[in-house]
Amino acid sequence: MFDIMHKGLKKALKSCDQAEFFGERNNILSIDLEREEVKKVKHVKSTGIGVRVVVSNKIGFSYTTALEESKIDECIAHAIEQARASEEDPNFAGFPVSSKRGYKKQEKNFDNRILDLLEGGSEDAIGYCKEMLTGIKEAEPVCQPTEGSFAAAHDEIYILNSEGIEASDAGTYVSAGLMVVATEDGGEEISGSEGKVSRTLGDIDFAWIGREAVKIAVGSLGGKRLQTKEIPVVFSPKAVQSLLDYTLIPQLSAENVQRKQSPYHDKKGQEIASEIITIVDDGTMPLGVNSRMMDGEGIPAQATRLVENGVLKDFMYDSYTASKDGRESTGNAIRSYTDLPAPGATNFIVNGSSKASKEEIIGEIREGLFINDVIGAHTASRTSGDFSVVAQNASGIKEGDLFPVKQVMITGNMQEVLKQVEMVGTDTRQIYNVVSPSILVSKLQVVS
Repeated sequence: MFDIMHKGLKKALKSCDQAEFFGERNNILSIDLEREEVKKVKHVKSTGIGVRVVVSNKIGFSYTTALEESKIDECIAHAIEQARASEEDPNFAGFPVSSKRGYKKQEKNFDNRILDLLEGGSEDAIGYCKEMLTGIKEAEPVCQPTEGSFAAAHDEIYILNSEGIEASDAGTYVSAGLMVVATEDGGEEISGSEGKVSRTLGDIDFAWIGREAVKIAVGSLGGKRLQTKEIPVVFSPKAVQSLLDYTLIPQLSAENVQRKQSPYHDKKGQEIASEIITIVDDGTMPLGVNSRMMDGEGIPAQATRLVENGVLKDFMYDSYTASKDGRESTGNAIRSYTDLPAPGATNFIVNGSSKASKEEIIGEIREGLFINDVIGAHTASRTSGDFSVVAQNASGIKEGDLFPVKQVMITGNMQEVLKQVEMVGTDTRQIYNVVSPSILVSKLQVVS
């Protein structure tokens, strides 16, 4: 890949001031389940290169999936043409230069068993799907699976620019999930789902996914209505991820802060959360789903302390937003070969100084609500932080005991929620880009 990119860079620099090439190779095997049958098996290998150029401080971008020399030439020409037609950007300070920090190889982000799985075809992958279904049959009562998925992937990224950056990295991934339906005697049907994503096959207990999906669905049967009122709410790690992905994470992106589309644009150094809360975005976390040696621009990955003991300390930067604020990038440029880089989360870690097990937290609540997940988080306002979501597979809490509830919504504001966190659990897990335990919020409006 680097041979192609070096040739392209040499040609591009004949007609532009700076150039950057971002290459990507993906090998993905995916399986979709419908009930207990394999619905679709898909094995895709893809390669692409994105080209970004600068002409008189004007930026152009193009990409191609064809790596023949003539196609690369066309891609370069298109990017240069686009740059010349663009307006000059006074905030652009050039592509990043090679870092003195160097690159540190990430731990536990590669599994040769996944490479063997990708080479060996779909039979072994189907076997992992069967393990999930076995987990359903091991549970009591037995539920009916409705849909499921399995995916294994190996990806490689390559970054080369005219300012001295030349770096590459590779990683493996595996994900699996299952949805089931539990049926009550009266005919009520309730769904439940569970899943996991990891860098290694050995980190996933596929039968557990099936058993846990059944546990969630069965535990939601016979739901009662709650009164509309403010009560303490415990969010599971899944619910935390669903909410943060559409509120706090984009709010801490330097791009949104600079556009004043974040409520935190003038809050640095101020207390924005409960004093027990610390948040770190760590692109170097061992086994982190999004850990890398470098970000999408070749900046070495790092851990960035965003919130410390409730105080806002920093934002997530790529090189462009960093140059606007006269500082260094935090290594948070997220991209693919089809997109320009933008600030985003890697492994967004929520931690707390006041901890207890989830069971201990629930056991201390006289009246409250436990939420396994939420529906509708995408409708939350990134600018204001307001949200109104449906509580999925929720349980009421009465004197420390759980009972199923139905037709429950919660409304609130994420800035206020963060300030009202009283305790965090010890059940930390990574759900996509968020690493979080369960969290207890002192009060939240519950609507029945």
